[in-house]
Amino acid sequence: MIFPPMTTKILIVISTIVIGLLSQTVYAESAYDEKLQFAGSLEETLGHFWAIEKNLDENNARLALVHATHPISELYDLMKPELKEHDSDFDIIVQETLMDLGEKTGSDVTREDAQMAIDDAKKIIEQARLIVIGDELSSDVSFQLDLIKGLLTTSKAEYEEAVANGEILEMAEFQDGSAFVWKSEEIFNKIRADLPEHEAEEIEEFYEELWNTYEQKADPAHSGVFVDGIIHEVNEILGEEGEEGELLGYVENIEELLTQVKTEYENGNSDLALSLSTKAYLDNFEYLETPLKEAGQEELVEELETMMREELREMIKNGASSSEVNSKVDTILEEMKIVEATVPEFGTVVMIVLFVSIIGIIAVTKKTRLATIPRM
Repeated sequence: MIFPPMTTKILIVISTIVIGLLSQTVYAESAYDEKLQFAGSLEETLGHFWAIEKNLDENNARLALVHATHPISELYDLMKPELKEHDSDFDIIVQETLMDLGEKTGSDVTREDAQMAIDDAKKIIEQARLIVIGDELSSDVSFQLDLIKGLLTTSKAEYEEAVANGEILEMAEFQDGSAFVWKSEEIFNKIRADLPEHEAEEIEEFYEELWNTYEQKADPAHSGVFVDGIIHEVNEILGEEGEEGELLGYVENIEELLTQVKTEYENGNSDLALSLSTKAYLDNFEYLETPLKEAGQEELVEELETMMREELREMIKNGASSSEVNSKVDTILEEMKIVEATVPEFGTVVMIVLFVSIIGIIAVTKKTRLATIPRM
């Protein structure tokens, strides 16, 4: 197609602007990711400091030394490029602080002197945060939520390495996992008042359940369910749910898992039954909540949420009779039939919203064109 000269110039200008905006966006995202990675390394370092303190309190100098050396051996190299770019002199201070930490918190040092060294190191880490990330981004709620996600993802991997068959196989990794969970929860508690109440309440409950799995040395798959649950709630707050798969697949998963709950509970496997009921809610129903609400099923969501997240799980925990648990499961499965019937409507709702949006755009376009036509 051949355009008139003026049109060609306009197209070139528009293309230049669009390319410029896209380049700025890509650069901004890259810079954000770099700062997020740096901040994540800082938070993990602080998690190791926490683990040092815990081990020193329990007179476990060996494990305290393990956590004292992790920041310099595993995390400093990740932080070094950003530190050198922003302040090469301070980079040396950070390196020396982390290198000396093992010696300053070792068995030859009093607990009081070790704490002084840890506190000094914490101050250095906070200075590094301000130098590289800045106070504004560090205080941003979305940035802190992203940090929570990163810490929990790492904690999940550490726990998987550490625990098997109800036993701790790798204590250092187990403590790494718990340290990163602790640090993520500390961040959450700082920003809790700025978060939506419903999601914040669920996150609090999931943290409680997650800590219980650490105490019980639960199967990593079961512990991971609560990590994923917290991350899911964080994604909802951030508006980053994305495409989580076929909705009908979640319905089928729930029905299958709850049927297994009945079988396992009747066979006396209450722990497995609790795990399966938790997966039915966290790994599946959570992804149905938003589309169900958009389809006008708010009451159904609240009802099922109460039955699955609270009532069924409490019955299993409290040792209710098999008949009571079966009855509750059957009630939930009956309600899931409504969900299953509603699922095909989700696509219709989306199409209606899209159709209305398109009509709005067409109307605005026509109005704009009419306004540019000279009156005769």
